[in-house]
Amino acid sequence: MYDEALTEEIKRLAISLGADKVGVGEADRADKTPMFFASPYSFIKDAKAVVSFCIRYPEGALSFSKEDFFVLLSSFASVREALLRKLNEIGLALARELEKKGYRAVPLEANLPVDERRWVSCLLSHRYLAQISGLGDIGANNMLLTPEWGPRVELGSVITNAPLRPDGPKLAGKIYEETCKTCFKCVEACPTQALSREKVPPYNFELNRCLWATQGWLMLSKIEIPPEEWVAARPTAMILLPKYTAKYPFIKVYQEWQKRKMDFPCCIECTLACPVGRK
Repeated sequence: MYDEALTEEIKRLAISLGADKVGVGEADRADKTPMFFASPYSFIKDAKAVVSFCIRYPEGALSFSKEDFFVLLSSFASVREALLRKLNEIGLALARELEKKGYRAVPLEANLPVDERRWVSCLLSHRYLAQISGLGDIGANNMLLTPEWGPRVELGSVITNAPLRPDGPKLAGKIYEETCKTCFKCVEACPTQALSREKVPPYNFELNRCLWATQGWLMLSKIEIPPEEWVAARPTAMILLPKYTAKYPFIKVYQEWQKRKMDFPCCIECTLACPVGRK
């Protein structure tokens, strides 16, 4: 049996705390999926639900000059940092409220630092959790596309054993089928050719190519297509950082600011190109 009253109470609380949209998914749908490094049951053994919520970007924060790294820092990167901190605050507040009701709950960090295994995705993918919670659909750019704001959102999640009523993956596949398959503007915009038209997400995405741009090497070197050794590196191109840092010493400035600003990506061309949610 689902607790309808508690479900609505938690949703109202999330909105009152600053979330723009909130949904509930079934924990079991996020178990044993190939793209994760953990399961909801890794956090709470009797997990029943995941609460997914998002905050949208102000449009102005995504209209920065792409030529100046420090303009990027003082606009998009700073706004993103603020949104991630706010999402963590919302997640903690929701978890505390659920515990007051006698349940267990754990908020997931809105953004973990990049390493060889995951890139802006957390141990459980916030994007996938948001999809199974009804917030949107995974698009051709491998981002969570909301009908209202497209990919121009940041996401947070809470795992709980509370019997919340799930909204279900009502948009799963819908936006991709109706929009992405006749659009592919993100594929055309990607400077490193990390995205492909031929396959469906997540199999249309090459992480190493994406890392060349998001980690700042494209911006620093002005070379759009990464070297072959970078593309072919395993487990990821991150193992080549010492070699390339020696070649481009100024990258240390980028890396230091990335750490301060919660590992923001230096490239969001796929997000900027997406027409979903544009007024």
